[in-house]
Amino acid sequence: AVVSTQSTGSPIVREGYLIKQGNMVKNWRRRWFTLSRSYLIYREEEGTPTKGQIRMCDIKLTRRSERYPDKRFLFEVITSKRTYYMMASSQDEMDGWTDAISHILKNPSDTSSL
Repeated sequence: AVVSTQSTGSPIVREGYLIKQGNMVKNWRRRWFTLSRSYLIYREEEGTPTKGQIRMCDIKLTRRSERYPDKRFLFEVITSKRTYYMMASSQDEMDGWTDAISHILKNPSDTSSL
């Protein structure tokens, strides 16, 4: 469901909180994520300034991750420069995020089926 349009002008496909592992300090922090056809953006809280963004065209793959066996509902977003580790609060939420990202990667110009 398209929720609203972000500053990039691209409709929002999915948004919500995920737990993300930091890049330099490997701690886990709750972040507000917004997925559009162009970017996966994250912030400290909904409505706060952007902390980081991943261009959808840079994402090679998203999948369930086995890297940290003690973390349930963990998935990874893989780019050529970095692998991002994110954790959802349920299996359904994890599947929703990975399915939405995968759909955009497979159908970069299709806006009808989201």
